[in-house]
Amino acid sequence: MPSGHFCLNYVENRYLPKEVWNLLLFTNKYKEFCDTLIPDHGKNVVDDARLIIPFYDRHNQLVAVSGRALEASSYKLRYVTLRTNDSDDKLIYGMDRVDLTKTVYLVEGPLDSLFLKNCVASGDANLSLTAKNISAKKLVLVFDNEPRNKEVCKMIENAIKSNHYVVIWPDNIDGKDINEMVLNGFSTGEIQEIIDSNTFYGLEAIAKFTFWKKL
Repeated sequence: MPSGHFCLNYVENRYLPKEVWNLLLFTNKYKEFCDTLIPDHGKNVVDDARLIIPFYDRHNQLVAVSGRALEASSYKLRYVTLRTNDSDDKLIYGMDRVDLTKTVYLVEGPLDSLFLKNCVASGDANLSLTAKNISAKKLVLVFDNEPRNKEVCKMIENAIKSNHYVVIWPDNIDGKDINEMVLNGFSTGEIQEIIDSNTFYGLEAIAKFTFWKKL
């Protein structure tokens, strides 16, 4: 893309690492793109400009595309995701690149996952449900940093009870998700270190969570 292109500006303004830019696509006409790729998708899709996030499975087969709105008029439907098949399998972003023999990090947002190594994304906040579909040596659930969000707190509590490793963010972290933390001045290396230093399990996770949700 030429310098100054609005999609390139969006990617740069989100501070996405340059080494992951090649994982993303762009279209001026998302409906036309979807109609060509998945002729029988059956969804009412607006023909607007979007950043495209492709989802691949473990066999590098394209299973879905998610279009992120780049025009203010389309922000009501900020993300529009379409499957390329009729599978009911849980969509997980990044499964084509992850090494399951190492520690795998599971976050909510696909773009957030691009800031961490060996990271996949659920696409929603129900990380425990997504975790059932990932057979990793060690899986760390990285929920958003939202102690006042009752739904997120309930999901973290359930994850701990289900014996998952979870990240309990320290109280000095500014930002509700990884991308926001980067925008607030944290480097990806610092965020990785914070995650690794604040990953808890079992009784220790319960104690840390009980304090965190009172922030």
